[in-house]
Amino acid sequence: MAVKNNRRVLVTKKILKESLLQLMKEKPISKISIKEICDLSEMSRSTFYLHYQDQFELLTDIENEVLDKSFESLSDLEGAFNTIESIEGFLNYVRTNKETFGVLLCQPDTADFQEVIINKIQAHVKDSVPDFEEMKTDKYLFVFLMNGSLNVLRAWIKNDFDMPIPDLAKLIYYSCHNISSANIIKQ
Repeated sequence: MAVKNNRRVLVTKKILKESLLQLMKEKPISKISIKEICDLSEMSRSTFYLHYQDQFELLTDIENEVLDKSFESLSDLEGAFNTIESIEGFLNYVRTNKETFGVLLCQPDTADFQEVIINKIQAHVKDSVPDFEEMKTDKYLFVFLMNGSLNVLRAWIKNDFDMPIPDLAKLIYYSCHNISSANIIKQ
């Protein structure tokens, strides 16, 4: 059933998303019922089913929105994706949306989202650095860099953003740059 994206629909979806994220802080999505989402959001089951088939479709909607807005915020920046400024822009977006990223990046149930965001970042970096995968070791180096950066981001979120954004952006940028430029394994 098609539902117009009028203001009431947008507000309803926002409340449902916030309710799911709140519940996911406490337990895995597979253990969350539609009834719990509806109780927390103070909405009926029929309202929920008007917009989503189940909690997994709701989570997918949250993930897609976050991905779109993450890369939208990065596309507003001048210059290449792999600069300190672009990393700062992304970190600002993460901190502004700390509840959402706290769940999406720090919960085991969201491993698919984490893989998608890594793949999207990889595609953007490859566009910025076209000769990145010239050597066969580069794909493994990139996996190392991306997973290391993701774990730094998780630690920053879990430590309540205890490092200033410019400092963390420089740490990530220079760590990645130094590791990639030290790639001494040749074909």
